[in-house]
Amino acid sequence: MYLLNGKEEIKDSMQNTIQIICDTIGPRPPCSIQEAECATFILETFKKYTDDATIEHFYCHPGSYRATYRISMVNIILTTVLYWIYFFYPNLIPLLFSLILMVISFIVIQTNLLRNIEFIDPLFKTKESTNVYGRFTPKKAVKHTVLIGGHHDSNWEFPILKRWPKRFTTIMGIPVMLSFLLLGIYILKIILYVFEISFLFVPAVDLSLLLILTALIPLLIYTIIKCVSHTPVMGADDNLTSIAIIFELAKHLNTLGGLETTEVWLVSHGCEEIGDRGSKRFSKKHFAELKDALVVNIDMVGGRDSTQKIDIRELYSLVPLSRTLGEELSKIATDLDVSHTIGNVSGYTDSMAYSRNNITCCSLVGSPKEGFATHYHTTDDTIDKLDFQNLWNCYRILIEFLKKVDENKIMLKD
Repeated sequence: MYLLNGKEEIKDSMQNTIQIICDTIGPRPPCSIQEAECATFILETFKKYTDDATIEHFYCHPGSYRATYRISMVNIILTTVLYWIYFFYPNLIPLLFSLILMVISFIVIQTNLLRNIEFIDPLFKTKESTNVYGRFTPKKAVKHTVLIGGHHDSNWEFPILKRWPKRFTTIMGIPVMLSFLLLGIYILKIILYVFEISFLFVPAVDLSLLLILTALIPLLIYTIIKCVSHTPVMGADDNLTSIAIIFELAKHLNTLGGLETTEVWLVSHGCEEIGDRGSKRFSKKHFAELKDALVVNIDMVGGRDSTQKIDIRELYSLVPLSRTLGEELSKIATDLDVSHTIGNVSGYTDSMAYSRNNITCCSLVGSPKEGFATHYHTTDDTIDKLDFQNLWNCYRILIEFLKKVDENKIMLKD
């Protein structure tokens, strides 16, 4: 499958796509009017090039996003107060209330935060978002299905990440670790209190822990306020880069008149930033059509300080993607002389949702040499931070990937 347009022409077209969305729509927070406007823009473009284009509406609870981060921090502050009460007036009541708060934190961390289970979501207002997709029917009978995805929403700014990019993970990890530690401590304290095992009561240890917790309260309050702001970011890299690449793929496939035996889905998901809400619903709704598909999601591939990374595990390795699919993409990148790495990411992409539905998938992402990209989830994520050579490289990898699938040269055994 040769490239039907020149490199510079395609790069200019991708830049133009991102510039238009930035200028006419702007930031696109989950479930916002702007996110819906962007979905409509994508739909109209898909109608020009794909065999059929569809927009699907779904519902979710974006308010749970901030709460997921903040609940453990608030509960640590509350339990510190209760711990002081217990220290001066030993009785079971403050210990029981503290245990309840830590159990709540533990459940939220284990569900919403680490496993993307929408446990607390029903407590928040329901709002509407959209997924958009276009399909190309092959010239002959369908033998393969490939889905190339991205997302059109953008996040709100993370002020802590902007100010301390190298310390962000540590700062956000402190409440999580403390929640696990305090849960164990309160369980132990209650056992000791109920069974009156007085020789294990060491006031000096309690006082030391209380002083540490009290000293952390200013940091916890600051983190509660600054972890996620209400300022939406432009999201030129995260993730208009995916939209720009998908549009060029649509133009290319349109000129070809589709592939020989491969059905291609081009999908833009809504509400990825708040936990893959769009891709979760899309992959579940279309499971019967996509259960044997190969899925590659594109996320934040354009940063100037980033190189291509093939993502095969997500959420600190808790979510496995397809290693064999990742290795095939790595072979293609190597053949094209595209510098890249293969490995895991600490966050997630839309591939997490497909993996959870047992659909073969991995992601193409941008990865800086260390930590996070300097513009990640900040108002600095603007078009001037992009290197369109990175988008071109991602585009070439996907073009070659589609070619190899259509020629039966990629056979996975995950």
